[in-house]
Amino acid sequence: MNRNLARIILTTAGIIWGFGFIVNKYILDHGWNYGQLLFVRFFVASIAIFLIFNKRIRSTDKETIKAGLFLGVFMFLGYFFQTWGLAHTTASNNALITAAYIFLMPIIIFFVEKRRVGNQTVFAGILVMVGISLISVDFKELTVASGDLLTFVGAFFYAFHIYFLGKKAKQKDPYVLMAFQLLIFTGFSTLMMIFGGGLPKQVFATPENTRVLLVAIAIGFVGSFMGFVFQSVGQKHTNEAEAAILISTESLFGPVFAILFYNDPFNLFILSGIILVFVGILLSETDLKKLKDRKQLRKMAP
Repeated sequence: MNRNLARIILTTAGIIWGFGFIVNKYILDHGWNYGQLLFVRFFVASIAIFLIFNKRIRSTDKETIKAGLFLGVFMFLGYFFQTWGLAHTTASNNALITAAYIFLMPIIIFFVEKRRVGNQTVFAGILVMVGISLISVDFKELTVASGDLLTFVGAFFYAFHIYFLGKKAKQKDPYVLMAFQLLIFTGFSTLMMIFGGGLPKQVFATPENTRVLLVAIAIGFVGSFMGFVFQSVGQKHTNEAEAAILISTESLFGPVFAILFYNDPFNLFILSGIILVFVGILLSETDLKKLKDRKQLRKMAP
């Protein structure tokens, strides 16, 4: 797979997850708690990946299993705090604040690898954080909503997940790696669901209740199975920082979908935040030095 195709795959994952914000919010707004939502989503995803990639999984090695379980812990923590936060904030805020992992990624790379990230990437991360601040901070009282803070904690664990996945996906089968991530996630979410009140009640009592269940199953297959498989495959053919940037397009699609289809509030702060996050992502993905060199070459050409 070439790098351009990997970029398309990662951006597709971002679109899927961007729509997933309003789907998750819809389910939570209809009486489910985040433990029930995560259990159904990842139980469906686990069944799907073990059925579809059964031969690959059966022939795997212990190191791949260990790597998948290790990565699954970070994936679970990221989703846990993000979904918990979503229950106490808007889908728009949840989507935009999740983009904080762009800002956190260079910090992780610096401390873990002692490798400095370029000034352009650092500046892009700062723009993203300023954009996030505009939509999450109440400037009248200088406070941050609890849901927004929980979402930021989730972004911290997402950053670690993307970093370590980028390392492991290049060494191991990405489909098998994702299978064991989903498996341990399902284990954690099962415990959370049991201690959080059990399965959703009366899911077939009314057409609306049944619709919520079907939506949860659908987002489990599309968002949790397809989305994470796309992430694993895409990261195998690109670097961690670029992957974080491309995946973070979910934080642009999320607010747009929420405003258009879920009646989320829209004001100047949110618009400014969306623009800054978009500029930060674009800046991170664009090599300005190469663009400058190309322009100079064109001027010099006869």
